[in-house]
Amino acid sequence: MDSKAGLERALCRIVERIAGTGIAWVVGGSAGLMLRGLELPAPPRDLDLYADPADARAMHEALAPYAVDRPVRSVTERYESILSHYLVEGIRVELVGGFVVSDRGCRYEMRVRDVILPLAGRRVLAPCGCGVDIVPLAHELWFNWLRGRRDRMELVSGAIAADPDRHLRAFRALTAAGGFTPEAVAAVEELLAAAANGRREGAEGRT
Repeated sequence: MDSKAGLERALCRIVERIAGTGIAWVVGGSAGLMLRGLELPAPPRDLDLYADPADARAMHEALAPYAVDRPVRSVTERYESILSHYLVEGIRVELVGGFVVSDRGCRYEMRVRDVILPLAGRRVLAPCGCGVDIVPLAHELWFNWLRGRRDRMELVSGAIAADPDRHLRAFRALTAAGGFTPEAVAAVEELLAAAANGRREGAEGRT
């Protein structure tokens, strides 16, 4: 992906195609983190969009002029989803419907319409002035913990620690809605506590 500007142009086209349909969808992955202003070691390789299965089917029809394939159900040892791909304004787009992650005794089902969307962040796109919803950082924290991405977990937990009042409510809601083991919850809470302590120590060092 070339830049944040290219990402926003692609999202503007997507918003235009979906406007008025009532489809519930969110931006996630590296692109979502970039839109939040987090510093990434490399630009996103594509634009990840998430929706519930019925919304993903409707979204595919709305984005048909940009489609490079048709939705296909994908099931691996860890992931379940319905995947389809698009090329919008030169940006590769992946639409993920009905996303489920299972690992270490946990099963996290991404329920966009009734769980994720009410907790999502909102960003206004500069090229068109349209708003898009971005998955809560709590989703990225759980997703990356389940897939063992320590670098991404540290990045996200640090962002949560910078604004805990805003993000911890979403963390509690997603944790309650997900199928996480007590051990998993304790491990992620420990990570959040470490990030908060590190931020406090850094602040004290600057005084």
